[in-house]
Amino acid sequence: MRVTSGELKGRKIFEVKDKRVRETLDKVRESLFNSLRGEIEGKIFYDLYAGSGAVGIEALSNKAKISIFVDKNIFSIRTINENLKNLKLSDRAKIFRMDVIRFLKTKEYIKGDFIFLDPPYEFDLGEKTLEILNLSNIIKEETIILYEHSKRERVSDNFEIYKSLQIGDTVIDFLRRRI
Repeated sequence: MRVTSGELKGRKIFEVKDKRVRETLDKVRESLFNSLRGEIEGKIFYDLYAGSGAVGIEALSNKAKISIFVDKNIFSIRTINENLKNLKLSDRAKIFRMDVIRFLKTKEYIKGDFIFLDPPYEFDLGEKTLEILNLSNIIKEETIILYEHSKRERVSDNFEIYKSLQIGDTVIDFLRRRI
């Protein structure tokens, strides 16, 4: 895997050495960040269910102020740390080894400008995470949620889809909370 955009384009990203972790593909990240060009700079970016941290690293490569990574898998946390250290990004990152749902129920976070979530497809965590996000204070009025999911999954009625990208079987919906 490689960084696909921004200042670090072409730099290597280590993958998680755990077969249960499904990484966001390079072409999916490239499409996502092409569509966000110029919007990330100076923003707070969350990478939930972070895996290797590739999406949050892409945000940092595109000049996000900070990326906050949340994952409960120890192999993911080690890989995120290794990637951040290798790319000299540790000073612009926070890492939480915690279940995402539990994290969102705590008050340990700052309000995010962008929240990327890519939960494992087979556990219905997407809908649960969106429900908790809707009730949490992590979202500002202008927060954009970037929800990566299988094209067979549906999106919570609490959010409005204002843009969608489809790359093969993968969909990234750009969501805003309904007011």
